[in-house]
Amino acid sequence: MDEEGFRKYLKRRGKKPEVIDRNVESVKSFTSFLQKERSKELAYTVKEDIDSYVSMIEEKKKSAKGALYTLMNYFRFLEDEVLLAYANALRNARTKKTRRIFPIKEFLKVDQEAVKKLATIGIRNVEQMLEKGKTKKQREELSKQLDITEESILELVKLSDITRLGYVKKKLSRLYYEAGLDSPAKIAVFDPKELHDFFTKFVEESGWAGMVPNPSDLVNNIKNAKKLTKVVEE
Repeated sequence: MDEEGFRKYLKRRGKKPEVIDRNVESVKSFTSFLQKERSKELAYTVKEDIDSYVSMIEEKKKSAKGALYTLMNYFRFLEDEVLLAYANALRNARTKKTRRIFPIKEFLKVDQEAVKKLATIGIRNVEQMLEKGKTKKQREELSKQLDITEESILELVKLSDITRLGYVKKKLSRLYYEAGLDSPAKIAVFDPKELHDFFTKFVEESGWAGMVPNPSDLVNNIKNAKKLTKVVEE
C-alpha cells in the first residue's frame, strides 16, 4: 500500500486528518485480510477478493458500506477504474437496500394538514409524491379528492424534486425552494461558487435563518442536477 501517496491524495481532496486516518486504517485492514485469507498482496486485488472481504464483514452482522467506500477512495487514487466501479456497484446495492426515503412530513414550512391527507392515500415520501403529483392533471385530481390546494401539492412536489439532487433534505431543500431554485434545471446552470454567492446574497436579503452551504458542498448537487431529466410538469 502506498500510504504516503494515499494520504497526500486524500488531503488534496480536502479530507480531514481523522478521515484520512480512517481511510488508511481501513485499507490496511483489507490488505491484512488479503494476506491472511487470500495469500496475496493488495496490488493483485481482483473482484473476487472484494466479494470475499465483504462477505467476511457481513457474516459478522456488520455493514460493509464503510469499507467499500474507503476501497473506492483507494482505487480512485490508483486510477483503477475497473475495481472502483465494482466497489461502487457493491456499495450502491447495499445503500439501496437500507436507504431511507425522505418523508414529506419532514419538509420545513409545509402544510402539515395537507401532508396528513396525502398520507391517507399512501403518499408519505418524496418518491410517492413525485410519482402521484408530477403532472398538473394529477395535482388537480388530488386537490379535488383530498380538499387541499393545488399550491400546497405543487410545493411538496417541487421540494421532493429537489431531493433528487442527493444529500438534500429538509433545510437545504427549503433554501433552494425559497431562493427560487425549485427545480434541478434551475440549479444546473450554476457553478459552485456562483451558487454559493447566490445563496449568500439571498440569505443576507431575506434573513434566512440558516447557514449558506460551502461551494465544495454544492459540487455534487450541481453535477447531479445536470444529469437529471425533467419530471415535474407545471
